[in-house]
Amino acid sequence: GAKKGAKRNTCSVCHGTGQATFTMGGFHVQQSCPQCGGEGWTISPKDQCSSCGGKGRVRERKTVPVTIPAGCDSGMRIRMAGMGDVPIEGDGPAGDLFVRLRVTPSSMFKRKGADVYYAASIPFTTAILGGTVRVPTVDGDVEVKVKPGTQPGDELRLRGKGIRKLNSSVRGDQYLGLRVKLPTQITDKQRELIEKFVDEDQGNPGRRSTAEGRSAEPKPDTKADSTSESKDSKDKKES
Repeated sequence: GAKKGAKRNTCSVCHGTGQATFTMGGFHVQQSCPQCGGEGWTISPKDQCSSCGGKGRVRERKTVPVTIPAGCDSGMRIRMAGMGDVPIEGDGPAGDLFVRLRVTPSSMFKRKGADVYYAASIPFTTAILGGTVRVPTVDGDVEVKVKPGTQPGDELRLRGKGIRKLNSSVRGDQYLGLRVKLPTQITDKQRELIEKFVDEDQGNPGRRSTAEGRSAEPKPDTKADSTSESKDSKDKKES
């Protein structure tokens, strides 16, 4: 705390012990010397260091690495022992550093504790016939089976695909909310197939085919019949 070449002076109050004794109500009370702050020595103002003001320490900022354990959430604190401040005056151990976490929300997933939620869109044909879809998880994309007859809003559970619980090897689950995606435009062939499906579903499987069959039936040849009748009558007269 002193300039280069300057000397410290023994405290005139505690005489270098760093402790001062006071009498209060007939009792002797001993505490750190208020003159030297328990150091036992002082430095005259003219000999004090311009950087620390004679205290022997200066304040500074530094960056330290912090290990974030899996499963942390917003509001949790991490304690780093011995990484805090030290007393500016006097001797003493460094304090602890407490780091409060704030987790940035994901644009893809929603989190509830150790569980993860994701909304997946599937084609209506997959919802009807079943199949597989590829969905993202916190560990990467996976293939998921969709059973036939899946309804909009149905939910699938992927066990162990969530976030690892704090201080544990157990992981949460991922839940998939299924959304059925409908086409906005269809071809004439697709419309025809869907209309046939509607007829079949409503219990009229032959309605369209019957109507089409009637329109395709050939009309009787009335001209040929009339010619045949005329020929028969002529044969009768000649006989």
